[in-house]
Amino acid sequence: MKPVSQTFIMTALAALLLFFTAACQSSVDWVGTYTFTNDLGEDPGGAAISMEYQLKLNGDHCEVAISGYQADTRIRCVSERSDETAVIRFYSYSNGEVKNIYGVEVYKVGEPLFTLRQSESTPKALLTEWGALMPDGIENRVGSYFVKQ
Repeated sequence: MKPVSQTFIMTALAALLLFFTAACQSSVDWVGTYTFTNDLGEDPGGAAISMEYQLKLNGDHCEVAISGYQADTRIRCVSERSDETAVIRFYSYSNGEVKNIYGVEVYKVGEPLFTLRQSESTPKALLTEWGALMPDGIENRVGSYFVKQ
């Protein structure tokens, strides 16, 4: 049986130390489904008008779905996640096009739609900072909008 070199043992110990250090650090798990319902009042007939925004993050998968009053939009996105933030950037619509169904380029590829941030004052609370995607009726660009399901 060959003796194990001291360099190999030191390298293996260093790798284990790095692994355990990374495993013990606290980090935000952004994977999941996030929703925000935007109540817009009533139509002339008295029916409630609302829009639901749903973000799904799972591994490399990132999708924003907008549904409700006269809307049904699916956006493929790219997310840049860190311990503090998740930046959601436009990639394309669900059909692969960068123009909407009316032929209008509403968002530029790579443009931030919105950013989610962990609230420093309230544990588990999220702050949303709206970017290119700014829902109707929203007056504050930053606030508590999305909730993790």
